[in-house]
Amino acid sequence: MMRSFRWTTQLHPRQAWLGVGAGLLLVTLLDWLTGPMMSLTIGYLFVDCFAAWTLRERAGIGVVLFSVAISSAMNGFGYIPAVDQSGLSTTVAIWNTATRAAAAIMIVLMVATLRHSIDSERWRASTDYLTRSLNGGAFRSQIERVARIGRRRGATLLLLYMDLDGFKAVNDRYGHAAGDDVLRCFADEARARMRADDLFARLGGDEFCACLAIEREAAPEQVAESLHARLSDALRATGYAVTCSMGAVVIDAAAGDDTERLIALADEAMLEVKRNGKNAIRIAFDTPVQMRRAA
Repeated sequence: MMRSFRWTTQLHPRQAWLGVGAGLLLVTLLDWLTGPMMSLTIGYLFVDCFAAWTLRERAGIGVVLFSVAISSAMNGFGYIPAVDQSGLSTTVAIWNTATRAAAAIMIVLMVATLRHSIDSERWRASTDYLTRSLNGGAFRSQIERVARIGRRRGATLLLLYMDLDGFKAVNDRYGHAAGDDVLRCFADEARARMRADDLFARLGGDEFCACLAIEREAAPEQVAESLHARLSDALRATGYAVTCSMGAVVIDAAAGDDTERLIALADEAMLEVKRNGKNAIRIAFDTPVQMRRAA
């Protein structure tokens, strides 16, 4: 069931509201066509739960109250006379409506709580606890998403592999708490320089990776060099003798699905920096990009 409804967890709020509005309009139309003799409570409840699942509890409660008001107003024209004939008082009718709304709100709150729990578990499974960055598995699984965004925008991918030089000495001399502070400072600065669609991950130890979609008007080489300079400044600000060796690969967005090969290319570029003195950046170009530029 979760696989079937996974797409609902990725909806933009605008898309979710559009779905809620369309669902509510459809159920209201069916309610009007079928009249007061047939209950469409389950239809309204489905829309309420969809709102709570995609937009959380406040939206869900709001949609519950709105749908109950619509249903009561629509059925009132033909329903109140029937209520009077059956001997039900206005107080009982109000009680029944309030009970229906309360029951729907309780269900909506349970759905919203379930969504919060699932989101929390997904965050824990995909996030490095220390730096609040993606972990290696989540990074690899999301590169294809960034590649799709790049293809849609006509952008170029920039894959970065980073290693902190001298980090082990900080742990050995000042303790792991100092090393943790360096890692957090580095990760915070890196994320601050990236957009919402970019990826930044801690692969383990003092190794990090990033994937950015670079627009046509920007030069990937300049973006990589600027980021390396900013990160180097952040490391210097920690007061420890830690620097950054960075390998960068400029990639055609069409080749973004070959995740392991691309990471290996960036890793090799970073190792080349390590072999030639550290604290620098080396930029490589994947073959499709070279061919396109040559053309």
